[in-house]
Amino acid sequence: MSRSVSISALFVAIAMILGRLTGLLRVLGLATVLGVSYANDLAVLIISVPDFLNSMLIGGAMAAVLVPEIHRRNQADSGQTASQLIVQTMVVVAAISGILALILAALAPWFTQGLASGFSVAQISQASPLIVVVLWAFPISAVTAVTGAVLQSQHKPLVPAYGNLFFNLIVILAILFWVNADQLQILAWAVVAAALFRLVTQMVPCLFQGTLRGGLQNLLKFETLDRRLLVKYFQALTAIGLVIAFPVVSRSFASAYTGGISLFEYAQKLVELPRGLLGAILTMVIFPRLSHAFAEGKSADGSRMISQASGLILLISIPVTVVIYGCAEPMISFLFQRGQFSAYDVARTAELLQIAILAMPALIMSILTMDVFYARHETMIPFRFSLISLVCLVVFSLILRTFMGISGVMLAFVLTSWFHFLMLTVGLYLKMRVSVIEGVNLKHCAALVLLTFSGITFSAMMLRVITEPVMLVIYSGFVGLFCFGAVLVILKNHLPRFHRKLSL
Repeated sequence: MSRSVSISALFVAIAMILGRLTGLLRVLGLATVLGVSYANDLAVLIISVPDFLNSMLIGGAMAAVLVPEIHRRNQADSGQTASQLIVQTMVVVAAISGILALILAALAPWFTQGLASGFSVAQISQASPLIVVVLWAFPISAVTAVTGAVLQSQHKPLVPAYGNLFFNLIVILAILFWVNADQLQILAWAVVAAALFRLVTQMVPCLFQGTLRGGLQNLLKFETLDRRLLVKYFQALTAIGLVIAFPVVSRSFASAYTGGISLFEYAQKLVELPRGLLGAILTMVIFPRLSHAFAEGKSADGSRMISQASGLILLISIPVTVVIYGCAEPMISFLFQRGQFSAYDVARTAELLQIAILAMPALIMSILTMDVFYARHETMIPFRFSLISLVCLVVFSLILRTFMGISGVMLAFVLTSWFHFLMLTVGLYLKMRVSVIEGVNLKHCAALVLLTFSGITFSAMMLRVITEPVMLVIYSGFVGLFCFGAVLVILKNHLPRFHRKLSL
């Protein structure tokens, strides 16, 4: 890949690291102030509802469909129809998301029960007014998804990358100075203010870039939003929305246990840190260039990007998985054990983290494979696979929670994540003859799987022998370094293109 891609990836990575770290600080603040409790369960719902709705119903598919379409229209004409498409999309998205927010506000008790099926009637009555407040942030976040996609299409991913940082800083300030178990309404309004500030930071660059120039002409003539584009959008919307619903469904099952949403959120947040970082880089940096390469018929360049991105994901995710599995409890203790967060909470969260981290390679690779489908304007296959996976998640959760409790809910999430990734990988090859990593056959894939499980098995044995937290972290680090070297050897021996150039 070109030097410009490497530099863009570096700056976006820095922005993503800052955003994810502040997201972790936000969770740490809630853990310190509220511990593992119903109040924290409710706080997690308040913070997550707007972005969850946006990602599932609006924003998740926006970049997947809008970025390739903007590239196509810019290639075909002077860009006038592209500007009209952008402005009309903003208007339609704002209207639809606003109407949906009003409907959900009117049905707030039922909506809250769907998000937390384990809540009692009294808890749902207390939570519903707060959910109504935070629903104001939904249309704001939806329009932000459009501006983010526009900036990505202009190869300006840095501003959207800082969006989570701005959002988290405002929420953290509210948590530190005003939020407690009796003042959760302040947190709800802080989420609305943070969403509005994030939109402003993206709207201003769009205006200065001139991407909206001429877009107000013929605003009410929606010929630019043709049927083909709408069909692809709703297919991509459903596919991505179903994937985003995976942790939401699991969290709803976890709500049946005391503090279950909090425990699930703490464990997932540590998985989301590396997964979200790599996933955001793929979406903001690789995906626009991938769609551009396929639009110009440069399939070889696209395949090279896919192979290099896949190799980097495996090179990072496998060692990180092994390291976090081995030192889960010391990590949770160091990060969370203060204030209302007890040693018992540390043990329960670490147990869930050891299960959740097993899904990380599959979660990141699924983002890449879905991006490849969308860059090739194929949306139906990911939709079908996501629907099948969601059904499997519900079935797995119902079965496993009977035997394992909340750990079974997390294990169901892990199994579904791997099942979803494998279906996408096989479908990508059968439909488009595109390999996730060129040059790696079944034997080498088996070697990577064996390496991962060997590292986890060794870490599990190590946990039975070593009790000193510092030594546990050191030994886990050595195991992770060994896995890193082994993965690098496999990739270098069997990926000629990846061997020549490792960096993005």
